[in-house]
Amino acid sequence: MSDNDNQEAARQARYRRYEAAGEASVRADLEEAAHADPEIASKRAWLRDKDAARQNEQFRAMFASVSSANDAAQLARESAQASRRSAFWTMIAALAATAGVIVNAAIALGWLDWLKR
Repeated sequence: MSDNDNQEAARQARYRRYEAAGEASVRADLEEAAHADPEIASKRAWLRDKDAARQNEQFRAMFASVSSANDAAQLARESAQASRRSAFWTMIAALAATAGVIVNAAIALGWLDWLKR
């Protein structure tokens, strides 16, 4: 086993130990031990990795939220356009029905008898 492999194995073992202790415990150790702790650099590196992972996760969650909001806005726009089209054709149908009622009333009242001649 090379020296790099041994260092990597030791680093992994330390990180597992830090993971088992928990982030709060490692932060407390850093605050208490200050410069006397021989693992201070490793603990800080582990905490930076944890913070980077947390920020990355927050970014992914934020991106997913923005993406969902964008999708919802697109659906709302499409729904609004469909509603406007439906309202337009409903208005056309209402005008046609009104014209039909007026023509029927005019026929019933004899106002259009001159057309029969």
